[in-house]
Amino acid sequence: MAARGTSRGRVGQRQAPREEPLWRAFEANEITHSAAHYLLAIAAAHKSGTPPRAADIARQLGVSRAAASLQLRALQEHGLLELDVQQRLRLSRAGADLVGRVASKREVVRVFLDEILGVRAATAELDACKVEHLLSEETGAALVRLIRFLRSTHPAARACLTAFRETVQHCPTEHRCELCDAVCLLAAGAPTAG
Repeated sequence: MAARGTSRGRVGQRQAPREEPLWRAFEANEITHSAAHYLLAIAAAHKSGTPPRAADIARQLGVSRAAASLQLRALQEHGLLELDVQQRLRLSRAGADLVGRVASKREVVRVFLDEILGVRAATAELDACKVEHLLSEETGAALVRLIRFLRSTHPAARACLTAFRETVQHCPTEHRCELCDAVCLLAAGAPTAG
């Protein structure tokens, strides 16, 4: 049964009505983080040759067969996954489309964090994985445009990157900037000496 004021969405997600607070829109995503990883694992297995079985995906993701079975059944019910007569998993057209969009958004976010913002590669990879399925196509497209611009030889792009990289990486101790309300994120995110 769906929660009051919501309707069932894709792969077990509730869709938040427009009058709900903004933070509840998180629940209106097309797919859960877990479901995205199941689909990505199936796509990766297909690239390696043989379509996988549920046990293969459970092993790859480090989950029990029972947990994998439940998630795979939900993906199948939502038309994202198909099972052949040999019990091998295949993405449906809708599933393949979704995997393509999620993987593209993951890569765009990873590049933005790593290459543009200078976040450590491991952190950029982890953070991109966390948000890959949450970004809208609109935001993904805007990031692509920004990355293309900043990678270009346009003088304004070069100047922007240079100015960004020269920006002070800490707040003065006597006052906080207009962005960090309670905790200085520059101080919280500063690399520690090893």
